[in-house]
Amino acid sequence: MSGSGDLENMVLHIIERLMAGRYNERHGLVTSYDPDKHLAKVTFQPEGQESGWLPIETGHIGNGFGIAIGLTPGSGQSGDQGSGTGGGSGGGQQSGQKESGDQVIVRYQEGDIESGKIVQRVHSDKDKPPRVESGEMVFWHKNGAKIFFSKDGSLLLQGGTQQDSTISTTGATPSSGQVVASYKLDGKGDITVTGNNKTDTLEKIHNETIKGDKKVTINGKRNDNVKNVWNAVAKFGLWSWLTSGSDVSD
Repeated sequence: MSGSGDLENMVLHIIERLMAGRYNERHGLVTSYDPDKHLAKVTFQPEGQESGWLPIETGHIGNGFGIAIGLTPGSGQSGDQGSGTGGGSGGGQQSGQKESGDQVIVRYQEGDIESGKIVQRVHSDKDKPPRVESGEMVFWHKNGAKIFFSKDGSLLLQGGTQQDSTISTTGATPSSGQVVASYKLDGKGDITVTGNNKTDTLEKIHNETIKGDKKVTINGKRNDNVKNVWNAVAKFGLWSWLTSGSDVSD
């Protein structure tokens, strides 16, 4: 009897291991996404069976706040996938959808098939991740907008592209002549702002203090519209353009 009991326990143990391996973690392709509830449906690979609505796990989210990234749904057909050891999500886009949908990993609590949740996305040879070196961190949108923390301590905030651009592992490369707006803190105390047009709107007071020199270069025209009093004080000299007829009018 003892031998029979040992055999039964061994069989049950093998079955538990098989079930845990089958349901603990599975790959799927996103077919539907609910942006209001942050849920998604997937087709499991390779069978192609569709799940119900699954919660999307994120490390920082709460009641109406947090960090959330929307998944891109597609056909859920594995034949549309790029090849690669990490699986993948199809790179082509039709009607705002990936051909196959984002590839994700679905994990189950202690092998319970009723407790599935989407825990992460998986890149592929076809959908390559952005290039990030050791010590760097990047938040990168597919249109080129990014927040980039460089290993030299600098921080770059860059806008995306609205015109044709080339997407690669280093992000969006703008078309020839296109200016991408950016704001860079170089980690040494210097700030560089680049862009086409800039508009500042302040409802109240704007105070600006420069403890060194200021140099302004204007390659075009300058228009100042002061609806009240304009006071200019200089320790040495007088700004000649303030009194020239071409710059001051009633």
